[in-house]
Amino acid sequence: MIKTLIIIPARMGSKRLPGKPLVKIRGKPMIERVWRNAINSKVGDVYVACCDKELEAVLIKKNIKCIYTPKNLKSGTDRVYDAYLKVKKKGKYKLIINLQGDLPYFNYHYLKKLQTLSKIKNFQMGTLVCPILNQNKVTDKNKVKVVMSDYKNKIFKAIYFSRLPIPFGSSKYYEHIGIYAYTPKTLKNFISLRQSKLEKSESLEQLRAIENGIDIFIKSVAKAPVSIDTKNDLKKLLETENREKI
Repeated sequence: MIKTLIIIPARMGSKRLPGKPLVKIRGKPMIERVWRNAINSKVGDVYVACCDKELEAVLIKKNIKCIYTPKNLKSGTDRVYDAYLKVKKKGKYKLIINLQGDLPYFNYHYLKKLQTLSKIKNFQMGTLVCPILNQNKVTDKNKVKVVMSDYKNKIFKAIYFSRLPIPFGSSKYYEHIGIYAYTPKTLKNFISLRQSKLEKSESLEQLRAIENGIDIFIKSVAKAPVSIDTKNDLKKLLETENREKI
């Protein structure tokens, strides 16, 4: 299997949920749950890329491998690349996975599915989607939809991503799961590119790749993981967990 590096970008300065990585979920910090799922996947080596001393101290205490990155990086993708450059013997890795740090119950088997995309000839970049079963999600601008074409063997290729319901009039919509796999060369190329017009319009950085001719291959999975982006997301998750305990 191709040598893989999983990097989880995390920072305490989230505007919508300050201190997000250390929010406790069932007694454990969210970042620890994400890291543990990545470890359990046995897909590759796992590091957390952080830019806060408070978070770094917790990670070190818990024996979680971490890499300190500058605070002023533009995005999580830039943080992943900066961390990759600081990994010892980085040349041995042929695939880099960017795993979001706000997915506490992410199904680690999905990482294996993502990794298999790297077997495609001339692979550059890959990601995941799932069918949208709740009709309310179709019109939810926070749920990113994707138009994709068949490639082969249940693998697809991305044509466009949008916050709007696309393709128009479809009988089936797919939600994008914001986890990426890249070759090191593709990641280096991607972060060197300027923000594209469509990227700015939709506030979706993956459109930068499409506008610059980077193919994004896709695997479909059963359902999207719960993402904790806001205080309301966290409240809903904790309420659900409390009901299940009763």
